[in-house]
Amino acid sequence: MAIKKIIPREIQQVFIIGAVIFFVLLFFGGRLILKYHDAQILKIKKQRKRVELENRVANQLSKLKKIKEEITVVNESSRFLAEIAKMSGQINLKITSISAIPIEKRDEFIKLGVNLELDTTYHEVGVFMSKLEASEIFVTVEKLEMVPVFGKENPQAPRINAKISLSTFVLTDTVLEK
Repeated sequence: MAIKKIIPREIQQVFIIGAVIFFVLLFFGGRLILKYHDAQILKIKKQRKRVELENRVANQLSKLKKIKEEITVVNESSRFLAEIAKMSGQINLKITSISAIPIEKRDEFIKLGVNLELDTTYHEVGVFMSKLEASEIFVTVEKLEMVPVFGKENPQAPRINAKISLSTFVLTDTVLEK
């Protein structure tokens, strides 16, 4: 009651109305500020998530680059021919002819090929195929024809004329960058 005597009733009403307006403005202003800060926090979270994803992608690209460096790649037909000749030389195959097949280029890969004609035995062809399978280069046998050659040589190990078409695939940089 002491306040009623000191402060007139009209001023008390204005004070109450002012306090209500102040609290209403404080409430809505606080909500507005909260929305703004929530938006900022959400934006920062999205940026952080993007940075984390970019770091993961960079890490995976780094791993892919290391894997690419570890893969033995034959980029040219002449190198592929040399590798096949080297493998056949290790098991003393008699190559009667060797020739490169025209290169086929695609967006994802390059196909290199070689045709071989051998004067050999069935066993030596099998050993050669095993050597191809164990090599570091991915080699596909496209065609294999074997025709026996009859002669007076060793009847236990008859000679054959073998025609073999081999190919390999080299990934292009566009595939490795994806």
